[in-house]
Amino acid sequence: MVNGFLDRVQKFYKKLEKIEKKKEALLVWAFFGVLVFGVVTVTGTLTSGFHLVDDWEFAKYVDWMTLENYSLWDCLREAVGFDITIRFRPLYYINRVLMAYVFGINLTAMSVVKAAEIVVALAALYYCARQMKCHMVYAAIFALTVMVGYQSPVWWKLGPQESYDMMMFAVGFYFLLKWLAAEKRRYAFFSMGAFFLMSIYKEPFILLLPFVGLYVLYDGMKGKRVTIPQLWEEVRRRLPYLLTLGIIFVVEMLLIVFVIGTNNYSYVGLDESVTLEQYVQVWGKAAGSELKWYVRFGILMGLILLTYWEHVKKLGWEILLTAAVILPQCVTYSKTALEERYILPSVFGYAFFFVIVGCRFRPLSGKRRIAYMLCLLLMLAAHGRVMLREAQYFTYRGESVKTMMESTLELVQGTDKRVLSCFAPNGEGNKTMYHWFRLHGYDEVFYWEEDRKICNRSYGPREDEQADFADIDVIVMYNEEDRHWCYAPSLDLTDFTEKKCGTITMYIR
Repeated sequence: MVNGFLDRVQKFYKKLEKIEKKKEALLVWAFFGVLVFGVVTVTGTLTSGFHLVDDWEFAKYVDWMTLENYSLWDCLREAVGFDITIRFRPLYYINRVLMAYVFGINLTAMSVVKAAEIVVALAALYYCARQMKCHMVYAAIFALTVMVGYQSPVWWKLGPQESYDMMMFAVGFYFLLKWLAAEKRRYAFFSMGAFFLMSIYKEPFILLLPFVGLYVLYDGMKGKRVTIPQLWEEVRRRLPYLLTLGIIFVVEMLLIVFVIGTNNYSYVGLDESVTLEQYVQVWGKAAGSELKWYVRFGILMGLILLTYWEHVKKLGWEILLTAAVILPQCVTYSKTALEERYILPSVFGYAFFFVIVGCRFRPLSGKRRIAYMLCLLLMLAAHGRVMLREAQYFTYRGESVKTMMESTLELVQGTDKRVLSCFAPNGEGNKTMYHWFRLHGYDEVFYWEEDRKICNRSYGPREDEQADFADIDVIVMYNEEDRHWCYAPSLDLTDFTEKKCGTITMYIR
């Protein structure tokens, strides 16, 4: 029975491999397009609106360009100029301002663009695997392993930079592989351009550039004995590409360390104030939560490969390449561990080893190959379930915010009633309230400061103005269903009627 099943699988594999390239491309793009847009449409993330997080910036830029009469250039200069003093991600803010300029506060349109980035990233990852001589099935598993799991919120969240950066990295790596195979200079230019755009979008992705350099050497050293003269000869042969890559890496790292500074990266790197025990606790917690399926199935797949120990010992280059992706990210996020979007791009290294290297590992055969493939598929299924659960919560939270804001606006628009926003310490929630209500013609929102027990303007030209709590007509705050909830404000709600809007609660006098 098992042999019959394996024969049918082999026939299916062979049939797939005979598909013409045009038909394969149509199949691949259709599959990933239907998958991504199906998930974001069916779960509702596509139309879920504001979430009191990074998407408040779109409302701010539209506020600047409409109510404050900023030109597009003024807005770009202000946004990028401020961010460059604390971070190195200039392209990220150029992109955000342009999105606000084109779409206004139409977050559905922006979510379509975000989903399209994911489709391109998945397709590019698939073609990277195909360039590395993987079967169509393995290539699809590789792409999905990288993008499906606790990191999947990058499919729909409008703040994280990882979706764009994974897309650019995958595109750059694909053209790198094309260049290494065909020796056509234009592929090298396309590759370097994509890697450069990736590197100025979010800082941790700069750390992928050494992996790229190593991969160039790895490709050139295939079938050769690793010696210093052989390595030097390969470096000389690829010197223009490697030198350009090295200059980008060094210059950007020097800018971060000596110009921008590293004090603003509170979650990054090693810290003398953090004890070894705390690091162990953080990573232990991550290994039992958001990294659990990678850890559990990684152990199983690693043990299967280790049964071929004599052959595994020959995978030195592949292990080095995997470490070149994963270790710098682990050091970067050592204080917080890898979670949600930060799992990218480390998971690329994980998938490179366990999918690309593992599936091409010739000694792996028979029941052990079946067990290995079953581990990959079960891990993908577990991560698919996680993705759907996270998408459903995101939609629920967005609909909660939308209901709260629209209901509040209906109550107060055209009146002298005042609103009290109690989303601190999540300042982004309060900023969403400030800009969204201004854009809808209402500017009487105050903000509760728990430590000072006052209702304050906090933002804009009247930021020092305060209001008596007796003059507040509507109060909005998180409830315990929201992941941002951390305390109940010390307010006397005796004269208010409670109205629950999902993860947000309104109190109406």
